[in-house]
Amino acid sequence: MKDRHFRTRYRVGDFDVWGTSLDSPERRLRAPHAQPADYGLYLDERWRGETDARVPYFVFWPTLEAPVEEGLLIRRVTELAGELRTGATVEVACFGGHGRTGAAIACLDVVLGGVTAEAAVARIRREYCRYAVGSPELEKFVLDAGKTLASLAHEPLLPTREVP
Repeated sequence: MKDRHFRTRYRVGDFDVWGTSLDSPERRLRAPHAQPADYGLYLDERWRGETDARVPYFVFWPTLEAPVEEGLLIRRVTELAGELRTGATVEVACFGGHGRTGAAIACLDVVLGGVTAEAAVARIRREYCRYAVGSPELEKFVLDAGKTLASLAHEPLLPTREVP
């Protein structure tokens, strides 16, 4: 089995984001005792009923290709970037915590870290997980989305709402 993640911390700009695998044995053991994230971005429908984030967001993204709800994902990434800037904790998760999770975190890195999409993909593979952004289609998505997200890197990002 490829390595799995339970709230693996990844530095995005000045902020930490947690990457999580649904099938992580550690998640199964620790989830009832772990402090929940303020916001969760869940990229696999199997997370429904499994989340513990105070505010869970779902984006329909069933394969290791570009997300079906690409516009919604980009909107959620920008909203979560604003939440991170206010001190909120954010968890990003798919089933294995690699491909889709890595792609979404790389998108956050473009917005908050001010790096290019190419640099974000290379860095997440080097520092988070070598399996991150694990298909040519995911990489193409991040590179294409990076053009839109890079324009937001210097915009004031507002949080979506108060953390409950």
